[in-house]
This record gives sequence, C-alpha cells and structure tokens, in this order.
Amino acid sequence: MQVKEKLYEQAFRGVRTYILQNDLKPGDLLPTEQTLCDMLGVSRNVLREAIKAMELMGMVSAQAGRGTVLLSFNLDFVFQNVIFADAQENENVISNMLDIRKKLELGYMYEAFRTLQEEDIIKLRQIMISIEQKYETEGFFHQEDRDFHMLLFSRIENTALLSLLSAIWAVDENFRVEEKHQHIASTIPKHENIVRALEAGNEEAFVAAMLLHFSTGKYAPGMTFEDEL
Repeated sequence: MQVKEKLYEQAFRGVRTYILQNDLKPGDLLPTEQTLCDMLGVSRNVLREAIKAMELMGMVSAQAGRGTVLLSFNLDFVFQNVIFADAQENENVISNMLDIRKKLELGYMYEAFRTLQEEDIIKLRQIMISIEQKYETEGFFHQEDRDFHMLLFSRIENTALLSLLSAIWAVDENFRVEEKHQHIASTIPKHENIVRALEAGNEEAFVAAMLLHFSTGKYAPGMTFEDEL
C-alpha cells in the first residue's frame, strides 16, 4: 500500500526543486514566503513546516529581517538519521554498519595513501600516542580511534564519503561499541602498523596493514557483533 505524501513533504520537494533549477548557491536568498506559497500552491503553515525541516537538515537558515538563506549543505545529518532510524528497527545494525565502514575504508585506502601529507602522518603518530595513553587509563579510546580513521581519508575530495564515515562513527559512539569489544587491545598494534607504513612511504605495507586491521576481530568474515560480546 502506497503511503500518501504529506503536504509539507510536497512543499519540501518543491522548494528543493526550485533551488536546483535556479542553481542557487550558499548565501543566496529563497523567494519570499508569499511567493513560495503561490508558486507551490500551499498554505503558509505548510510551507513553514517544509522550511523548518530544511533548517533541521542544515539546508537553509531563516534569518529575521533578511529571509531564508541557503546554506552550504552537508550529508552528515541525513546519514546519521538514516543509520539511527535503522538502529531502532534492525538488531543487526551494528554488524551492517561495520561492514559498510570496512568496504569504504578498504575501497579508498589506495587514494588515502596517495593523498595524505607529511603533516597528516605526524598527526597520526600523535594520535597513536594518545590511543596508548587512553587505553592505559580508561581501557578504550573511541574518540582517538575516530580521529585516526577520519584523518586517513581527510585529503580525499569526496564529501559524501567523509559524511558517511562520520555518521557511522557517531552511531558507533552512541552504542558504545568500543566498551563492549573484548579484543580492543589487539587493535593498537594494527593501528601502529598503519602509521609505520605511512612513515616509511610504503604503499604495499600500508595496504597489508589495512587488510589485517579489517580481517580480524569484529571485522572478521562471518563475525557478528554479538560474537564479540
């Protein structure tokens, strides 16, 4: 049975279509509320619902005395909400999420190696020091782990990739995966191998280190998150 689209959803699509067709850029103003209502054939209340949804998604900003301004939109909000929504309905969401992350990181590892700069590798070494210290004092290092992996791909010019990885890490943090992971200590030398390969400028060693990182523990073929608990 097809669900009937709500009026504000139609208005949302209408405004989005207007933005695309008129090639609006961040900082540009949308037409006035009355103009949009007339254009879309909706009431002010319906339009305001649509604009509010766009504000929540970081697409626009309604500014008093100026109007509604188009923002530089990123996909973080969208990806995070898709994954969080899935988590409410799918008990395997963590396993699915880890599988997506594994495929993304391995798929882009060659580009990551070739785009990282010397200053990035120095930062990765500093993060490694923080990882070891955090593990010694608290037994887990979620933020440092996230910083490490996000930095690996930070030079790749693909905002969708970075947004999706960021969303996966946000959900990972919400479910406190690292605290439940019994083999977290074994991930420290795997991260160390990655950094050493980068410091040596050895692409083959880097690829081998990445493959090892994602072939054991919670990423091992056939392993489910529940097997790790």
